[in-house]
Amino acid sequence: MKQIFEHTFVNGHCVLYQRLPSGTCYHADTPEPVVELLEQLRHSRRKIRLYYGDTQTGQSWHDEHDVIGWIGRSTGTIKVPLLIEPGDIGGPALLDHCIVRIDSPRQVLYQHDEFRVGEVELVRGELIRLPWEIWIDGAVHARFKGKIEARQYQDFIEGKRFALI
Repeated sequence: MKQIFEHTFVNGHCVLYQRLPSGTCYHADTPEPVVELLEQLRHSRRKIRLYYGDTQTGQSWHDEHDVIGWIGRSTGTIKVPLLIEPGDIGGPALLDHCIVRIDSPRQVLYQHDEFRVGEVELVRGELIRLPWEIWIDGAVHARFKGKIEARQYQDFIEGKRFALI
């Protein structure tokens, strides 16, 4: 049975957590299927990619850093899930209540019912140094020197490519 509790940080910010029998604490707003999957992944140490976003609309935030690794757990009284990159022993805490998709290298493991990245386009821009642009929903999101690099980034943002490297 999970336990719900509130924690007040030194800055005065309060967070409502759910503590599982395993001792892992997730944000109280994290959906049950996400909690269950993250707990399975924590035990298997399987490599994953996280997509954070708006959990009301399913819109991805297009994060590209601190989104690939395996699930670990912090120490202390509030043991929160961490995303740990291969070769590291620690990593950032998850925004587990903001996850809209979870991928393994070969498949989608979880996806919000309304998940969307937006309309992603590769456009030839006007800048000489960075002529290739990735536009998302009609706005410039990133610029690149080469078309291949821009296409790889586009595939990464759209979820067609697991990692940039």
